[in-house]
Amino acid sequence: MPRYAAIDIGSNSVRMMAAEVDRQGTFQVLAEDRQVTRLGESVFRTGSINQSSFDLLSTVLQRMVATYKPLAPLAVRAVATAAVRDASNGAEFLDLVSDVIGHPVELISGQEEARLIHLGVETRWPHPDERILIVDIGGGSAEIIEADQSILKVAFSRPLGAVRLHSTFLQNDPPSTSDLRRLQDFIDEKLSVVARRIPHGNFARAIGTSASASAIVCAANRIPRARRNEA
Repeated sequence: MPRYAAIDIGSNSVRMMAAEVDRQGTFQVLAEDRQVTRLGESVFRTGSINQSSFDLLSTVLQRMVATYKPLAPLAVRAVATAAVRDASNGAEFLDLVSDVIGHPVELISGQEEARLIHLGVETRWPHPDERILIVDIGGGSAEIIEADQSILKVAFSRPLGAVRLHSTFLQNDPPSTSDLRRLQDFIDEKLSVVARRIPHGNFARAIGTSASASAIVCAANRIPRARRNEA
């Protein structure tokens, strides 16, 4: 059966998965890895990716390539998202990481992010007869998706990632009342178009994806980080 590998260079973390896929589309994960790099931290503060962020990412990517390369994948897809979209040196960064991986790294749009998120949810947990809401809070952006009977109806990518919001608004620990007010106003503004375009109610369920969602589940239920996947 053919094998494939994928790398997601996000604003908070980098993920790798290699899998074997049969003719029915069923897949078996052969290897996976995740490393927090907070690539977006320098971008959202200074507008560019700094050298230390690249050095860390380069080390992580070399490790991931060494993991999946012995599996001889038929194809590799590597993508970069919000932090690289916003970085003034994003094109240079893509060239550098493409050299590290040995494959072109593709800069994808927020809409393509949303399409892939929806596809991932429907692959793992299909909803052929229901209307669902999917929310993915990444490091640099948040994707909000309405799907009905497994079909993506409308999707938004908004600049509401956890690393972006923290870097931009939360300068104190604990945050000040004025910081929280500015943060709330920004979130409300960016979500206003979503609220107008996605009809309220009648969702069978809302599904949260990404590490941000699992971190909330762990915090609310006092589940240690080591058991995050179980949560």
